[in-house]
Amino acid sequence: MLDPPAAPLPAGERPEAPAPPGPGALLWSTVTVDGRPVTYGATGVGRTAVFLHGWGLRPHAYREPIRHLGLVGCRVVAPVLPGFGGSRGLPSGMRSFAGYAAWVGRFLDAVGIDQVDLVAGHSFGGGVATQFTHDFPNRAASLYLANAIGSPTWSSHADRVRTMAQRPVWDWGRHLSTDLVRSPGLLRVVPSVLGDLLPTLIHNPLALIQNPLAMWQTGEFIRRADLVAELGEVHRRGTPVSVVWSDRDLLVPRSAFDDLRRAAGVEGTVVEGSHGWLLAHAARFGELAIPLLAQLPPCAARPAKRRRREIHQ
Repeated sequence: MLDPPAAPLPAGERPEAPAPPGPGALLWSTVTVDGRPVTYGATGVGRTAVFLHGWGLRPHAYREPIRHLGLVGCRVVAPVLPGFGGSRGLPSGMRSFAGYAAWVGRFLDAVGIDQVDLVAGHSFGGGVATQFTHDFPNRAASLYLANAIGSPTWSSHADRVRTMAQRPVWDWGRHLSTDLVRSPGLLRVVPSVLGDLLPTLIHNPLALIQNPLAMWQTGEFIRRADLVAELGEVHRRGTPVSVVWSDRDLLVPRSAFDDLRRAAGVEGTVVEGSHGWLLAHAARFGELAIPLLAQLPPCAARPAKRRRREIHQ
């Protein structure tokens, strides 16, 4: 089992960070993490940021949101998380939010980034972002959550509270399938979304029946996610946090958003759209990062010295 890194690698052992591409350009490169090649996108110049994608996708589907984070003054890296896009998953013992957070730390080591000014994540990636910010406080300066997984509350009423673990799997699938229909603007990016799902199926079309235990384990830790205490600790440390949710999200309910925004000590921001609103409204996603970045102390941009091998554009 791989142990999570306790701190950034010493200066003499760190690789040089990839050189930032020009304004608005998103370049794809590879780096080795845990002995395996990892594809990641990079864009922008300025404060360092990492973007973590949602379940079942790759950062390729988030080209425009990532690009707009770069346009507001961030040097963004966005890796394909283990188990997605045809990549091999984490070992079963590491298949948890803590395991994914530790992997993000090793990825940042591999691309030569010590500290991240902005840790951003959507949906499942938001849960990983929360755990990383909690587990590595010296490496994360702020946290940006968009429709993030992390609350155990499915629905809350005066007489009872139902948890996400009580939510039937078919209900998740039903709302996932209607997400595109409920957001006409999101239909424009269907090709990108399908482009992320197909590599997984092509790489291993029998994955669902060949390794049902791994699929079950991943689904279970997502369904049973409870990062409210971790987010509360992030808030108590004084780390700036932004919690954003969309008003037609049927995957992450309003009650879950309320749990997270209260834990983070913020009012939260509600935007119009379904669960994947940022895919269709990328400029808005970038703009919402600006108030969070403004809370950070001034710092000089850290230019990179060497560009990794670019594989496609």
